[in-house]
Amino acid sequence: MKKFPHFLALVLLFTSVYRVSGRAAGKTPHRTNNTPPVADFTIDPTQGVAGTTFFFDPAASHDNEDTSAWLLARFDFDGDGVWDTGWDNPTNPPSRHTYDTPGTYQVTLEIKDTGDLTDTHTTSLQVGDPGSNTAPAANCTATPASGPPGTVFTFSAASSSDVQDPVSALQVKWDKWGSFDFRGQTWQPATQPITATYDSLGIHEVDLIVMDSGYLMDNTSCQVEIVPPGGNTPPTASLSITPSSGTYTTTFTMDMRGSTDDYDAIADMSVRFDWNDDGTFDTAWLNASQLWTNTFTYDWGFVTVRARVRDSGGLTDDATQTVYVKPPYAVFLPLVRR
Repeated sequence: MKKFPHFLALVLLFTSVYRVSGRAAGKTPHRTNNTPPVADFTIDPTQGVAGTTFFFDPAASHDNEDTSAWLLARFDFDGDGVWDTGWDNPTNPPSRHTYDTPGTYQVTLEIKDTGDLTDTHTTSLQVGDPGSNTAPAANCTATPASGPPGTVFTFSAASSSDVQDPVSALQVKWDKWGSFDFRGQTWQPATQPITATYDSLGIHEVDLIVMDSGYLMDNTSCQVEIVPPGGNTPPTASLSITPSSGTYTTTFTMDMRGSTDDYDAIADMSVRFDWNDDGTFDTAWLNASQLWTNTFTYDWGFVTVRARVRDSGGLTDDATQTVYVKPPYAVFLPLVRR
């Protein structure tokens, strides 16, 4: 009696394992019923002039089999048949483009799914002449400048300005997370502030884009700092020098990467060096996460190096280490006959 049911079970098990492992490895399972995606995008603002920054958002594209996270998108902004962007995920911040010359442009989006099926969508965009209009000057203020987690920060664009328009005629958009992603927001008066709170310690950046009545724009950003509830505390400096001894031609390496801070990473800290601990620092502020070198050409014998590390809040701590530098000449002592 043939055991076809067992054989069939093994085939089904193998097929199931293959599909799961293929997906886990980032491979697309073979599909016989794949259908093309549907390309769609929005343009913000919907009208503008030469010099306007247009944002092209393909997030409305979709596919029957793939989620948006699996799709890829690219744009041709001027209808010349050459793609102006590389493939990018439509869930990422929108692509942006500025036209230098007034005219009518055919903007094309191509969407590709994981089965390599594609769809395109083309929209006509009218770009006007800005005339004598000049772009506004964006300015962002944050109040307070720092605070513990949960602090309500107020961001204002009211100090922005424009030669032709009063500030009441300016419109703005905000990105509270510093990724220059303004999708899902409507243009609002520049005189209307916004608020935001943050939980994680460190520096947070907020992006602002300002548009005048003639569709010209400017952008800027401002920062706030989230400090520990008890306030900022000084870092702890750590200095390691290798080798511990050498000659006046030896290159000594300073390593500050063992320094710590309550909320700053080493990459957010800076350091400066006093090569012979004479009270005068010999370098500007440097990145504490990098290795720095020095040759003690004129300092011989036991030389003490002082390093001062500084956190993003301006607090400091010092560390020292002594190395031995052999002089460039031999020392002869007179013989004393006894």
